[in-house]
Amino acid sequence: MTDYSKVAEGDVEERERRGGGASSRDISGALGVEGLALRVWRYGPGHMMAYHRHRSQEEVYHLVSGGPQHVHVGSEVVEVNDGDWLRVPKDTPRRIVNPTDDREAVWLAIGVPLGEGIMDGIRLDPETGKEIPRS
Repeated sequence: MTDYSKVAEGDVEERERRGGGASSRDISGALGVEGLALRVWRYGPGHMMAYHRHRSQEEVYHLVSGGPQHVHVGSEVVEVNDGDWLRVPKDTPRRIVNPTDDREAVWLAIGVPLGEGIMDGIRLDPETGKEIPRS
């Protein structure tokens, strides 16, 4: 028997970020993937991710729908359109922003290596760039 796993996106629990805003589905977890993180993110109008960087994880983002969208990468704002892919290396600050007031944005986010899970991400103050300690 061939070894594989399959899941329908709608069968994977959608979780809203603590404090509200964007939500995601952990596709890699549902599939039992061990070497990378894969999530489907949904950003409603005006929603944004926390400004952050990663200790060891490189991320690739793909805008499925809802474009154009903005990604703050370091000190630049990158406009991303439907179908575009964006790679952000570890240690580079980033934040996805849905600047619209009328549509949801759907993103795929792929992270490699897994790193330290949630602890791999380091939240940053968007004004100063300084680390925000975890509470």
